[in-house]
Amino acid sequence: MCFLFLISLWVFSNFSFVSSVKDYYGNFIFKRRKRTLKLVKQAGTLVLASSLLLTAAPAVWASEVSVDSTSIALPAYPGVIDGKMLDAKITKEQAQERAKAYITLPEGFTFQSISLNAYYGMNGRNIPTWNINYAKKVKDQNYGYLNVSINGLDGTLTAYSMNDSDPDHKPAYPPKVDFSAAKDVASAFIAKVNPDKQKELLYDDSEEKAFRTPLNGNYQYNIRFDRSVDGVPFAANGISVSVNGDGQVTNYNYNWTDDVTFQANSGPITKEKAAQLFHDKADMSLLYQIPYGAKGKKLPIISYMLGAFSLNAVTGDLWNPVPHPEASGPVTDKPLAEGPSSALNLTKEEAVKKVSTVFNLSTDYKLQEATYNEGTNPETGETNSNWNLSWNTVSEKDPTGKIMGSGAWASVNSKTGEVTNFNSYLPYGPDNNKDIEGKISLDDAVAKSVEFVKKQIPSYTDQLVLNQPSAKDYPEEQLKHMRNWDIRFNRVIDGVSAGGEAVTISIDRVTGQIMNYQFGLSDMPYPKEKPEILALDKAKELWLSQFDIKLNYVLEYGGYNGVLPIEKYKVMVAAGEIPPTAPATNANEKLEAKLVYTLIPKFSREPYLLDAQTGKWRNSQTGEVMTLDKVTVSDIDNHWAKNELQLMLDYQALDVQDGKVNPDQLIKRGELVKMLVIAMNGGNGGIYYGAERKASFADVSNASPYFAYVENAVDRGLLDVGADFNPEATLSREEMAQLIVKALGYKSLAKFDGVFNSQFSDAADVKQVGTAAIVVGLNIMSLNDGKFAPQQEVSRAQAASAFFRFLQKRAELQDQPRYYY
Repeated sequence: MCFLFLISLWVFSNFSFVSSVKDYYGNFIFKRRKRTLKLVKQAGTLVLASSLLLTAAPAVWASEVSVDSTSIALPAYPGVIDGKMLDAKITKEQAQERAKAYITLPEGFTFQSISLNAYYGMNGRNIPTWNINYAKKVKDQNYGYLNVSINGLDGTLTAYSMNDSDPDHKPAYPPKVDFSAAKDVASAFIAKVNPDKQKELLYDDSEEKAFRTPLNGNYQYNIRFDRSVDGVPFAANGISVSVNGDGQVTNYNYNWTDDVTFQANSGPITKEKAAQLFHDKADMSLLYQIPYGAKGKKLPIISYMLGAFSLNAVTGDLWNPVPHPEASGPVTDKPLAEGPSSALNLTKEEAVKKVSTVFNLSTDYKLQEATYNEGTNPETGETNSNWNLSWNTVSEKDPTGKIMGSGAWASVNSKTGEVTNFNSYLPYGPDNNKDIEGKISLDDAVAKSVEFVKKQIPSYTDQLVLNQPSAKDYPEEQLKHMRNWDIRFNRVIDGVSAGGEAVTISIDRVTGQIMNYQFGLSDMPYPKEKPEILALDKAKELWLSQFDIKLNYVLEYGGYNGVLPIEKYKVMVAAGEIPPTAPATNANEKLEAKLVYTLIPKFSREPYLLDAQTGKWRNSQTGEVMTLDKVTVSDIDNHWAKNELQLMLDYQALDVQDGKVNPDQLIKRGELVKMLVIAMNGGNGGIYYGAERKASFADVSNASPYFAYVENAVDRGLLDVGADFNPEATLSREEMAQLIVKALGYKSLAKFDGVFNSQFSDAADVKQVGTAAIVVGLNIMSLNDGKFAPQQEVSRAQAASAFFRFLQKRAELQDQPRYYY
């Protein structure tokens, strides 16, 4: 089975992990669609990718290394892993005593289990670790967990995590501690559990710079301290602490490697010089991105991408540069044929014949399954249909009596006849462990792949650019275990990469057969010619303005493993991003850290892209124009509702014009609903409704900037569907009170006017006394001279203040589990 296919299986079976990996490096994200998982280039690359070198070492933090652990059950102490003794010097009883000294067990938590595990450090050594688990149970209900990890060699606390989901414990809003207080809590905790290392730590302020005041009490402050060497951070080592809004430590992770040699901190180039070099060496590229969360029809956005890179702080050269495949042009200058007809409507027999002919399946392959799938694209109304087919063979029994067999599966677009996916596998047997003697050269595999795309997808040949591999990138030792050559063609239209789309082909190095084929091209309406775009220097300035330059110590390994954890490296190889040079994995290799300048993002929240035509920043998911920097305005400094207004500005729930928010201006109905929905969604924007969503109001169409928020309010029961919504109209205090009461879930209660003590003199003017009584009684809205003033119109400042108090009361009133964001 070819390497690409194995990685593909690994990718799909570990979707959430790979998604974070690819976002992390800014290369790809995975988006799940109706029929397939589609690999999509992500333009907000360096926003997350610049932290690559800061977390360079594989298996650094406990949350990451746990996947490499092997657990053994007691009483096998000191334990055996892979036939080797775990030389734990700390006994089980000592580990439990250490845990009690480090952690004050919250009320209700009781001991559950203890196990001895092996974790692998940066130097590849097994580190015996005691894992102790506690739980909080009430009758048969689990109300929390607490885990403690103790280093089996020296008794150090290496990890701690706690979650208390008792519904009676409601977090306050706003949080009882702010970011500054959370830092103090984290520092005090470190001083208690690891005082010897505290003086060697350096606070990492990147999280604090990107911080926005939370919109609910279920919040964790993530505090990070890097190991400091002569005042320079070494982020591969350090301590991270999470503190919740109540001031409790909920997570702690400690990692430290003593056998690291550090380059002397003498003679690095200046930060000013580094800034110039970053500008000069910045690798910019153009990419069409699809805002899949956009309202209405999805149109590609041409964007500038900034590739992730760092600088050797002494020489100014690129640090561990990732070689790019040799540049090449498209397979042909012009398409070899027009696109296929979309009205073929293949039968099962025709689809089977298509695959069997194209991939030369032998008669030994017996069809096992054939399923037909059809669906309608809700945005275009077009019908999509395909055949999914599978075959297998059964060969003679091997000497051990094990039945061997091979097989294949494929997908065929029944309308166009295009094979969109083909995967095959060979029989597994004793010979699979032998060294592979390849008979097909890389050049032969490339030539065969080129001829294949010319014949099978001739209408795309002018847009397919070979990701030219080089034989020198394949070490001899790797070739002994590599069955297939993996050839990739990227889709490039007039010099612009098309959404990360590609065609990949795997050629068997022994037989020359095509073993795998992935047709990753969409029918998205990309422009045939590149539009007018910003000058390259301007794009560099815009991108680099979003980063701070930081001097760090970074581990230097052989190959790419000094930068990429091994599994992430493999995924990048499979995606064609880097050549498959084998990374160094020698556990005995000496660890050496070098001085490196890296780019640290100033903004690290939702993904974004740089529109190459306008120079504006856009949300990658929705395509909406967004502001990356903290929103500041000139007209609220001395305003009574300054803090409440700034909170709404931080989440872009209020529009700004000419640097002003106009706090005393009357708020529009559309604005107020947007503000309420964003507040209820915890600050998450980008709410999306496709074209299939019929507008609930005649005057708020799919093209309206308020459409998604109004529709979400309808779905939440905040608005009743009607003929018109009047989004540009102002609204009264009573109308705002009605929305707030519905958001609290008290709509039905408000109907019982008789149960409320209406303490306002103008109660007779209020249509629904219960609504007014609830918001006044909860101190969400106030009286003026004893009057509720139901018809008084609401200003932006009044709305922001009311919603802040709504958030406070919601946290106190509603029963909800304690999830942290």
